[in-house]
Amino acid sequence: DPPEFGNVYISIKPKNGTYVSDFNKSLILSKLKQYSVSGINQKLTDLKVLYIELNSAVYYNNTQISNENSLRNEVINSLTLYGNSVDFNKFGGRFKYSKMLQTIDNTSTAITSNITKVIMRRNLKAAINQFAQYELCYGNQFHVNAAGFNIKSTAFNISGVSKPVYITDVPNTDLKTGEISIIQIQDDGTYLVVAKSAGTVDYIKGEILLNTINISSTFNDSNVIEIQAIPESNDVVGLKDLYLQFSLSKSKINMVRDVISSGDEITGTTFIKDFYTSSYSNGQLIRQ
Repeated sequence: DPPEFGNVYISIKPKNGTYVSDFNKSLILSKLKQYSVSGINQKLTDLKVLYIELNSAVYYNNTQISNENSLRNEVINSLTLYGNSVDFNKFGGRFKYSKMLQTIDNTSTAITSNITKVIMRRNLKAAINQFAQYELCYGNQFHVNAAGFNIKSTAFNISGVSKPVYITDVPNTDLKTGEISIIQIQDDGTYLVVAKSAGTVDYIKGEILLNTINISSTFNDSNVIEIQAIPESNDVVGLKDLYLQFSLSKSKINMVRDVISSGDEITGTTFIKDFYTSSYSNGQLIRQ
């Protein structure tokens, strides 16, 4: 968007990994030339993966199990099967929130309920020590907290700044668009704004644009910065050229003893005080 007439864009999902090497790209393009039609140009692009992550609190009746870790492994196995289902690992895939909840609940009769938050993630592949602009499209509307910090990233370094920095956002008054800022986390937990206007975010379209920036290094392998957002709808779609993939390795599965079902106390007072799990995001400044 906008369309480029005469060009055919090709994305390849490697069997292992996410990206095809530049050498293999050149090799594939050279072999494709013998099949090309006059006036049509083939271009290989890196796969645009939209990752779905979970932050789940799974409540269980401890009188029905012998080991909490065994039950957690059962939940992980169930989610692994769900991640390999026809809903994922394809263009046009759809994450169905209610099916995921059922997958967790139906793992064992010992599970009484679950409270699960959904996170969307894109990986920004940085051009190291080069001035570059970046665009990340999520294809799904972002949930907006007027206080900001809806967009979170892993740490990276930029030229001229000694300490690691992070990406965050400050919504405009219309809550439809906002500014991208770059911040540092101080030792006391507060933050320092390094660049106030480092880009823009469109919450409705689910798009992040980063202005010209020189990224010198990333804290993740393969020069990747992980950037997350909360979807407005828990049903997430892999729109257009986005390849939808379930990221269980980055998800958090927390087992919580259900003190009501376990018979510890039936009034719910202890549950609300010590075992209560919020259904909303944690408000942290950065991606953990």
